[in-house]
Amino acid sequence: MKLIYLDPGHGGKDPGAVNGRRHESDDVLKLSKAVKNLLEEQGFTVRMTRETDTYVSLEDRTEQANRAQADWFISIHRNSFANAEASGVEVWIYPTKDAETNRGAKEVLDEIVQAGVQKNRGVKKGDYHVCRETKMPAMLIEMGFITNATDNQLFDSRFEQYAKAIAKGICKAAGTEWNEKTASADQVT
Repeated sequence: MKLIYLDPGHGGKDPGAVNGRRHESDDVLKLSKAVKNLLEEQGFTVRMTRETDTYVSLEDRTEQANRAQADWFISIHRNSFANAEASGVEVWIYPTKDAETNRGAKEVLDEIVQAGVQKNRGVKKGDYHVCRETKMPAMLIEMGFITNATDNQLFDSRFEQYAKAIAKGICKAAGTEWNEKTASADQVT
Protein backbone atom coordinates (compact mmCIF):
# COMPACT_ATOMS: atom_id res chain seq x y z
CA MET A 1 0.00 0.00 0.00
CA LYS A 2 1.11 3.55 -0.60
CA LEU A 3 3.00 5.68 1.92
CA ILE A 4 1.48 9.07 2.71
CA TYR A 5 3.53 11.69 4.56
CA LEU A 6 1.40 14.17 6.51
CA ASP A 7 3.01 17.45 7.54
CA PRO A 8 1.19 19.42 10.25
CA GLY A 9 2.62 22.90 9.68
CA HIS A 10 4.64 24.84 12.24
CA GLY A 11 4.95 23.59 15.86
CA GLY A 12 7.02 24.20 18.99
CA LYS A 13 8.67 27.63 18.92
CA ASP A 14 6.76 28.38 15.69
CA PRO A 15 3.01 28.51 16.41
CA GLY A 16 2.22 29.72 12.89
CA ALA A 17 -0.76 32.05 12.58
CA VAL A 18 -2.29 33.08 15.90
CA ASN A 19 -5.72 34.46 16.77
CA GLY A 20 -5.98 35.03 20.52
CA ARG A 21 -5.42 31.65 22.16
CA ARG A 22 -5.91 29.79 18.91
CA HIS A 23 -2.67 28.62 17.25
CA GLU A 24 -2.39 27.29 13.73
CA SER A 25 0.11 24.66 14.91
CA ASP A 26 -2.48 23.16 17.30
CA ASP A 27 -5.35 23.15 14.79
CA VAL A 28 -3.31 21.46 12.06
CA LEU A 29 -1.77 18.86 14.38
CA LYS A 30 -5.22 17.80 15.57
CA LEU A 31 -6.53 17.67 11.99
CA SER A 32 -3.48 15.77 10.70
CA LYS A 33 -3.87 13.12 13.41
CA ALA A 34 -7.52 12.64 12.44
CA VAL A 35 -6.60 12.34 8.75
CA LYS A 36 -3.84 9.85 9.66
CA ASN A 37 -6.33 7.62 11.52
CA LEU A 38 -8.75 7.64 8.60
CA LEU A 39 -6.04 6.89 6.03
CA GLU A 40 -4.72 4.00 8.13
CA GLU A 41 -8.25 2.58 8.24
CA GLN A 42 -8.16 2.67 4.43
CA GLY A 43 -4.96 0.58 4.45
CA PHE A 44 -2.38 3.32 3.86
CA THR A 45 0.93 3.54 5.66
CA VAL A 46 1.03 7.03 7.13
CA ARG A 47 3.89 8.93 8.72
CA MET A 48 3.87 12.43 10.12
CA THR A 49 6.64 15.02 10.23
CA ARG A 50 5.60 15.74 13.83
CA GLU A 51 3.12 14.12 16.23
CA THR A 52 3.51 16.55 19.13
CA ASP A 53 3.92 20.31 19.53
CA THR A 54 7.57 20.32 18.46
CA TYR A 55 9.53 22.43 16.00
CA VAL A 56 10.68 20.70 12.80
CA SER A 57 12.63 22.68 10.17
CA LEU A 58 11.35 22.83 6.60
CA GLU A 59 14.45 20.93 5.47
CA ASP A 60 13.81 18.14 7.98
CA ARG A 61 10.20 17.85 6.88
CA THR A 62 11.07 17.27 3.22
CA GLU A 63 14.13 15.13 3.98
CA GLN A 64 12.00 12.76 6.11
CA ALA A 65 9.56 12.21 3.24
CA ASN A 66 12.28 11.92 0.60
CA ARG A 67 14.25 9.36 2.67
CA ALA A 68 11.09 7.32 3.22
CA GLN A 69 10.30 7.49 -0.52
CA ALA A 70 6.73 8.56 0.25
CA ASP A 71 4.16 8.42 -2.51
CA TRP A 72 2.46 11.69 -1.49
CA PHE A 73 3.37 14.61 0.81
CA ILE A 74 0.49 16.62 2.26
CA SER A 75 1.24 19.74 4.33
CA ILE A 76 -1.72 21.06 6.33
CA HIS A 77 -1.97 24.71 7.40
CA ARG A 78 -4.38 27.49 8.35
CA ASN A 79 -4.20 30.83 6.59
CA SER A 80 -4.18 34.36 8.05
CA PHE A 81 -4.51 37.91 6.80
CA ALA A 82 -4.64 41.39 8.34
CA ASN A 83 -8.15 41.87 6.91
CA ALA A 84 -10.42 39.57 8.93
CA GLU A 85 -12.82 39.36 5.97
CA ALA A 86 -10.37 37.14 4.03
CA SER A 87 -11.76 33.61 4.02
CA GLY A 88 -11.76 30.24 2.34
CA VAL A 89 -9.79 27.11 1.58
CA GLU A 90 -7.03 26.73 -1.02
CA VAL A 91 -4.45 24.15 -2.08
CA TRP A 92 -0.93 25.08 -3.21
CA ILE A 93 1.36 23.10 -5.50
CA TYR A 94 4.78 23.85 -6.99
CA PRO A 95 4.50 25.28 -10.53
CA THR A 96 6.62 22.61 -12.24
CA LYS A 97 5.08 19.56 -10.59
CA ASP A 98 3.49 17.00 -12.90
CA ALA A 99 -0.10 16.37 -13.93
CA GLU A 100 -0.51 13.83 -11.11
CA THR A 101 0.13 16.59 -8.56
CA ASN A 102 -2.34 18.93 -10.26
CA ARG A 103 -5.01 16.23 -10.41
CA GLY A 104 -4.42 15.19 -6.79
CA ALA A 105 -4.64 18.75 -5.49
CA LYS A 106 -7.94 19.20 -7.31
CA GLU A 107 -9.28 15.89 -5.92
CA VAL A 108 -8.46 16.96 -2.34
CA LEU A 109 -9.85 20.47 -2.75
CA ASP A 110 -13.07 19.17 -4.35
CA GLU A 111 -13.68 16.86 -1.38
CA ILE A 112 -13.05 19.67 1.14
CA VAL A 113 -15.40 22.02 -0.74
CA GLN A 114 -18.12 19.33 -0.71
CA ALA A 115 -17.76 19.20 3.10
CA GLY A 116 -18.77 22.88 3.16
CA VAL A 117 -16.50 25.91 3.07
CA GLN A 118 -17.07 29.65 3.13
CA LYS A 119 -15.11 30.16 -0.10
CA ASN A 120 -13.27 27.95 -2.60
CA ARG A 121 -10.02 29.81 -3.35
CA GLY A 122 -8.86 27.14 -5.81
CA VAL A 123 -5.65 25.26 -6.57
CA LYS A 124 -2.78 27.72 -6.75
CA LYS A 125 0.85 27.50 -7.80
CA GLY A 126 3.58 28.87 -5.53
CA ASP A 127 7.16 28.42 -4.39
CA TYR A 128 6.68 26.70 -1.03
CA HIS A 129 9.69 24.71 0.24
CA VAL A 130 7.61 21.66 1.19
CA CYS A 131 6.17 21.45 -2.33
CA ARG A 132 9.38 22.35 -4.17
CA GLU A 133 11.88 20.13 -2.31
CA THR A 134 9.85 16.93 -2.14
CA LYS A 135 10.62 14.23 -4.71
CA MET A 136 7.04 13.01 -4.76
CA PRO A 137 3.73 14.72 -5.57
CA ALA A 138 3.12 17.32 -2.85
CA MET A 139 0.52 19.87 -1.84
CA LEU A 140 0.00 22.44 0.89
CA ILE A 141 -3.60 22.76 2.10
CA GLU A 142 -4.76 26.01 3.72
CA MET A 143 -7.79 25.04 5.83
CA GLY A 144 -9.44 28.43 6.09
CA PHE A 145 -8.27 31.65 7.73
CA ILE A 146 -7.55 31.54 11.46
CA THR A 147 -8.20 35.31 11.36
CA ASN A 148 -11.79 34.82 10.12
CA ALA A 149 -14.49 34.00 12.69
CA THR A 150 -16.66 32.03 10.26
CA ASP A 151 -13.73 29.96 8.97
CA ASN A 152 -12.86 29.10 12.59
CA GLN A 153 -16.48 28.17 13.34
CA LEU A 154 -16.53 25.94 10.25
CA PHE A 155 -13.17 24.37 11.18
CA ASP A 156 -14.61 23.43 14.59
CA SER A 157 -18.14 22.41 13.61
CA ARG A 158 -17.11 20.48 10.49
CA PHE A 159 -13.86 19.08 11.85
CA GLU A 160 -14.83 15.43 11.28
CA GLN A 161 -16.18 16.17 7.79
CA TYR A 162 -12.95 18.01 6.90
CA ALA A 163 -10.75 15.17 8.16
CA LYS A 164 -12.76 12.68 6.12
CA ALA A 165 -12.75 14.97 3.06
CA ILE A 166 -8.96 15.32 3.14
CA ALA A 167 -8.49 11.58 3.63
CA LYS A 168 -10.97 10.77 0.86
CA GLY A 169 -9.27 13.24 -1.48
CA ILE A 170 -5.86 11.72 -0.73
CA CYS A 171 -7.28 8.26 -1.52
CA LYS A 172 -8.49 9.52 -4.89
CA ALA A 173 -5.19 11.32 -5.53
CA ALA A 174 -3.33 8.08 -4.77
CA GLY A 175 -5.58 6.12 -7.12
CA THR A 176 -7.27 4.15 -4.35
CA GLU A 177 -10.99 3.62 -3.94
CA TRP A 178 -12.44 5.04 -0.70
CA ASN A 179 -14.02 2.28 1.39
CA GLU A 180 -16.90 3.79 3.36
CA LYS A 181 -17.29 0.65 5.49
CA THR A 182 -13.85 1.06 7.06
CA ALA A 183 -14.25 4.80 7.69
CA SER A 184 -15.60 4.98 11.23
CA ALA A 185 -16.50 8.34 12.70
CA ASP A 186 -15.17 7.22 16.11
CA GLN A 187 -11.61 7.17 14.77
CA VAL A 188 -11.63 10.78 13.58
CA THR A 189 -10.88 12.46 16.90
